Amino acid sequence: MSKSKQQQAIEKAASEKIEQPLSDRIFRLLLWTAVAIAAVSMLVTVVMFYTEFLDISREGASATHSLLKYVAIYLVLISAVTLVIARVVKQYTDRHLAEPINRISSAAKEYILDKSDGTLDNMTHFKDLHLDTDDELEHLALVLRDMEVSMVQYVENLTKVTREKERISTELDLAQRIQENMLPNVFPPYPDRHDLDIHASMDPAKEVGGDFYDFFLIDHDHLGLVMADVAGKGIPAALFMMMARIMINYSAKTGVPPAEVLRRVNERICENNEAEMFVTVWLGILDMNTGEVVAANAGHEYPMLRGAKGDFVLRKDPHGFVVGGMEGVKFRDYRFTLERGGTLFLYTDGLPEANNAKGKLFGTDRVLEVLNANPDASAEQLLDAMTKAVAKYVGKTEQFDDLTMMAVRLLDLPEDSKETQNVVEPGEKDHKK
Repeated sequence: MSKSKQQQAIEKAASEKIEQPLSDRIFRLLLWTAVAIAAVSMLVTVVMFYTEFLDISREGASATHSLLKYVAIYLVLISAVTLVIARVVKQYTDRHLAEPINRISSAAKEYILDKSDGTLDNMTHFKDLHLDTDDELEHLALVLRDMEVSMVQYVENLTKVTREKERISTELDLAQRIQENMLPNVFPPYPDRHDLDIHASMDPAKEVGGDFYDFFLIDHDHLGLVMADVAGKGIPAALFMMMARIMINYSAKTGVPPAEVLRRVNERICENNEAEMFVTVWLGILDMNTGEVVAANAGHEYPMLRGAKGDFVLRKDPHGFVVGGMEGVKFRDYRFTLERGGTLFLYTDGLPEANNAKGKLFGTDRVLEVLNANPDASAEQLLDAMTKAVAKYVGKTEQFDDLTMMAVRLLDLPEDSKETQNVVEPGEKDHKK
């Protein structure tokens, strides 16, 4: 594994030899002190004996020679004493100051090298110094020992947290794939059906989301459509979403009306819902021959509908209570017609409530503007245009909620295709006799 420039610089600094040891610097200081003392002593001697020196010099050369000899001996003795003191101080410094510092420094070098190599798996760098100086150096060694223990424990904890985070990330990725595979994701889903254009997408705010869409054949002519939003986000919402999706799908395929489907699912969820979670649901059953839709709304967003001509409009349908919120809730069916050439657009609240950097919502009006700017677009093109419009509006603002959409169009059949169509579920093979 290649090392970074920072690691190389740390290793280089840790391995460099000290060019000017502390003891040598102290010795040189004392040596210069001795020289300075000798010079000062000479000056003081000259000043003190200046008068006497003049008187003696008049008396004769022998007296002058004696005084100079006396001064020289004095200076030599002072210098010798100072040098001896300097040597003693140097030895003391080596033993009681420089050596402990060098031992601490060596331990620090080994610590830095091991840390840069990623082999910091023991706590012996500062533990075995055993300094008994009874001063700041011993205190420093003890502090460094505690620091190393804390650092190793921190690295171990950080490694465990990192591994756990990687494990959770892997599991979330797997959960995301499972969730994506649970929803219909093959388009077009019914290639043999030429009068139906349907496309859907789900973009979770986190790795997994609580929104879900679904569509499925109840019989040859009837298509179940679901758009739902679980309260909450993340793993709990995803688990609740999977349970609700399976229950709605199973109940709707029994052929009962949407209101009865929601009633049954609500009772089943409320039997054991200690987490007190709930889901808003729009459930419709489309007769693909007539375009009639029987639907029920359990606290979900209003659908948007466009006829064969004209603009998309908000279809304010009767709302019921959310699914899973309370036992004994009743729901209402209502009806409308999806014309040939018309489009039904379903979505969750993550679409109109997408906000930009200023905190302003995308809003229902902008949703309608985007839809009406692309009235003749295919279902896939319509969702693509909406996704781009939302992305442009929110900019770099972090996505707050799941974004789920579905568009369903009924198309006119060509004259040679108005015979009975064989339709199978996505992924199944059409076995014709």
